[in-house]
Amino acid sequence: MKKKYWNYTYSVLLSIILVLLVGIFIHLSGGNSKIYPLLNEEAKMPEEKARIREQEFQDEQVPFLYEIFQKSEDELQLFHQFTQGKLDQAEGLKDSPKIAIIIDDLGYQKEIAERIISLDFPVTISILPFLPHSQIVAQMAKEKGLTILLHLPMEPQNSYVNPGQGAIFSTMTEEEIRNKMLANFQELPYVDGINNHMGSKATENTAVMRIVLNEVRERGLFFIDSMTSPNSVGYTLSKQMGIKTAYRSVFLDNDQDIDYIRSQVNLLKDFAEKYGTAIAIGHPYCNTIDVLSEIDLLLRAEGIRIVKLEELLE
Repeated sequence: MKKKYWNYTYSVLLSIILVLLVGIFIHLSGGNSKIYPLLNEEAKMPEEKARIREQEFQDEQVPFLYEIFQKSEDELQLFHQFTQGKLDQAEGLKDSPKIAIIIDDLGYQKEIAERIISLDFPVTISILPFLPHSQIVAQMAKEKGLTILLHLPMEPQNSYVNPGQGAIFSTMTEEEIRNKMLANFQELPYVDGINNHMGSKATENTAVMRIVLNEVRERGLFFIDSMTSPNSVGYTLSKQMGIKTAYRSVFLDNDQDIDYIRSQVNLLKDFAEKYGTAIAIGHPYCNTIDVLSEIDLLLRAEGIRIVKLEELLE
């Protein structure tokens, strides 16, 4: 009787041990057995969490790698390692595409101008005359060694829109245009060149543009055609008059949505890769500045350099 009891006890213990071993095996093997559904569910939890996190990561992805890797210092370091590797490859390329970036409409606020001037590449500062901070922004840009433009207000096709103080209109006489240009240059004496603010009507007028460009040539400046009208004569007339010139390729932020701005940067990149150079014009919007703060390393990693505007003049 006693022997039977111990045999029975031994069998029970052995069965328990076997069950535990099977359970441990199932847990370690990922839980494919149908015998222990609770163990299977527990084994699936890490896999399920990983799948959910992967989906969350995909939802967070954006066209710019910087935002993917900005979650922590370790990830930021990984981002820099990635771009540095691409940079090392790109450095050896000759005749790499070049991009220049102009920010228009500066002079309203000092703080936003400070953010733009502090970007890590040579942005061009285009300043409207006679605004509260026009001269301060010009001085700040000069001290940073940046290219400065007079953002010359000019008559648009829509007569109800006021281009601002210092504007050139097609109804003006030659003397009136010259006097207006003189006043603008006295307001902003540090400029390296000019580009037009609005001006879809005035830039189509050859007589008006010849007077404006004469003032530019006399001061040894250059002219950037913002191309607010496809019929602008500014670029072609500048070349005819022997004035260094270029024209805008892409507007970055006609829509201030950040995804739209990023898509325009991609368009700018494509333009530069196709033609060798490209000029973008943006405005002092927060989303524009946020996008610009991302792009320098990424463009360089693709063999595209952001350069001073003067390097792209014709």
